[in-house]
Amino acid sequence: MNNFDLLLAFALATGMSIALIPILIKHAGLLGMIDAPDERKIHKQAIPRCGGLAIALSVLIVILLLVKLNPMTTGLLLGGSIIVIFGLLDDAIDLHYRWKFLGQILAVAVVMAVGVVFEKLPFFGLEDAPVWLTYPLTLLFIVGVTNAVNLSDGLDGLAAGTMLLSFAFIAAFAVYFGGLEIALVALATIGGLIGFLRFNTHPAIVFMGDSGSQFIGFIAANLSIILTQQLNPVFSPALPILILGLPILDTLSVMIQRLRAGKSPFSADKRHIHHKLMSYGLLHPQAVAIIYIIQSFFLFGAFIFRYSHFGIILSYFLFLTGCIFLTFYYATAQKVDFTSSQSSLKRRTPFWRQDWIFSCCRYYIELTLCLFLLVLSTVIYYHEQFNWVLEAKIFALAISITFIIPPKIQLFIVRLTFYIAGAISVYTLEISNFKDTLGVSIDIFFLLLLVVTSIAVRVTRKTYFTLNNQDLLVLLFIGVAITFINTDYLIRGLSYLCCLGYALEYLLNRDIYKYQILRCFSFTYLLNLGVFAWLQGWLITEIIL
Repeated sequence: MNNFDLLLAFALATGMSIALIPILIKHAGLLGMIDAPDERKIHKQAIPRCGGLAIALSVLIVILLLVKLNPMTTGLLLGGSIIVIFGLLDDAIDLHYRWKFLGQILAVAVVMAVGVVFEKLPFFGLEDAPVWLTYPLTLLFIVGVTNAVNLSDGLDGLAAGTMLLSFAFIAAFAVYFGGLEIALVALATIGGLIGFLRFNTHPAIVFMGDSGSQFIGFIAANLSIILTQQLNPVFSPALPILILGLPILDTLSVMIQRLRAGKSPFSADKRHIHHKLMSYGLLHPQAVAIIYIIQSFFLFGAFIFRYSHFGIILSYFLFLTGCIFLTFYYATAQKVDFTSSQSSLKRRTPFWRQDWIFSCCRYYIELTLCLFLLVLSTVIYYHEQFNWVLEAKIFALAISITFIIPPKIQLFIVRLTFYIAGAISVYTLEISNFKDTLGVSIDIFFLLLLVVTSIAVRVTRKTYFTLNNQDLLVLLFIGVAITFINTDYLIRGLSYLCCLGYALEYLLNRDIYKYQILRCFSFTYLLNLGVFAWLQGWLITEIIL
C-alpha cells in the first residue's frame, strides 16, 4: 500500500457516494426510508434518509477493493455491516431501542474479538490494564460514541461535517506514523461524507439516517482506539475524548439535563447544543458553523496534548465545556436574540449585484477546467507521436455522446473524469523531472480557481451572505492550498481533488447552463485514457503506476 492507494480510496469513495445518493433518493419511498417532520425536528417536509447507506456502501466497498484483509479490517467490515443493517431496519421500521443496542453490542463484540480494545488506560502506567476493566470500557466507549454521533445529527450537515473533521485528524496522524490502513479507512470515510454533504448542505435534500450516523460514529470510535492503542501507544489513551469531543459533550450534557428534570436519559427533547444555538435566533448555517468551530477547538487540544497526562486532557475538556455553557448561561440571562439582526446581513454593496461578475467567474471556471483536461491529455502523447486522425475520431465520438447519453449519466461521467484526472495529475507531477519548477505554478493555478469559485458563490447569493457548509469548505480548501504548497504527494493530491470537485459541483448545479464544451472535453479525456490503455497499455501503466 502506498500514497496513491490513499488518494484513490478518497476519490473512489467520493465518486461512489455522489453517484449512489440520487439513486437511493429515487427509491427511498419503496425502502421506507422517509423522515417525516415532527415538533422536535427542524425540517417542515418529508425528506429521504437514505444518505447513510450510500456513505456506508462507499466506505465498505473501498476497503474491500484496496485493503488487504487482516483481523483489523475484517472486524471493521463485519462490525460496520452489522451497524448498517440494524440502522437500516431502524430507518425503515423504527426499531425499539433494545434492538438497537443488541446490534451495536454484536458489532462491538466482533471488533473486540479481533483486538480493538483499550489495553493502556490512565493510571496504569506502561502496564496493560486488567481485562475485566478494558473490555467493558471498550464496549461502553464504542456504543456511547456510536449513539452520541446519532443523537447529535440534528441539523443539515452537522454530524457529517463534525465527524469529517475528526476523520481528517485521524487520517493525518495515521499517515504521519505509517498507519496507511487506518489512514485509508479514514480517507474513504471522508470521501463518503464529502459526497453526502453535496446533497446535505442546507437546505438538505437527503438525511443520513441512523444507518449513516451510527456507522460513522462506530468507525470513528474504532479508529481512535486503534490510533492510540496500537499504531502509537505513546499517545495518551485519553486522546479519543478530544478527537470525538463535541458528540461526547453534547450527549453527556443532554443526558444530565434530562436526569435532573426527572426524565429518561433516552427521551426526546430539544436540549442539544444545536437546539440552544437555534433558540437564540441564529440561522441554520450559522449554528452549524459555530459547532464546527467548537469541534475544531477540541481537535486543536488533541494535537497539543497528544502526549499529555490524562488529567491535563480531562482539564482541557472540562475547560471547553465550562466556556460553552457559561456562554449559554450569559446568552439566556441577557435574552440574546439574533433574529432581529439578520436583516443587516443583506447585501448593500452594488458591486456584488453586478451580473458581469458572475459571468466572468462562470466562464473562468469552465475554461480553466477545460484547460486542465487539455494539458493532461498531452501527457498521454509524451512518449509518442501525436495521432491527429485518431484524436479527431475520439473528439467526434465525445461530441456524439453529449447527444446520445442521458444528461444524468453524462453528469456522472463528467464527475468521474475529473476525479480520475485529479489523481493522475498529482501523481504525474510527483514523478516528473520538472516537479520543483511546475509545482508552484500548478499550486497557484488551483489557488486561483478556488478564489474565483468562492467569489462566484458570494455573488450568486441574492439575499443574504451567511456562513454555511459550502463557504467553510471553500475557506478550508484555500487554507490547505496555501499551507501545503510544495508538500508531500498525499496532501497535494487531496487538495487538488477538493479544488476540482468543488469548482465542478458549483458549475453543474447551475441548471441554466449546459456546459457542452466542458462535457466534450471530459468525454474526450476519458476516451483517450481508455483507447490508449487498450492500444498502448504500457504507457498508461507507466503514467499511473
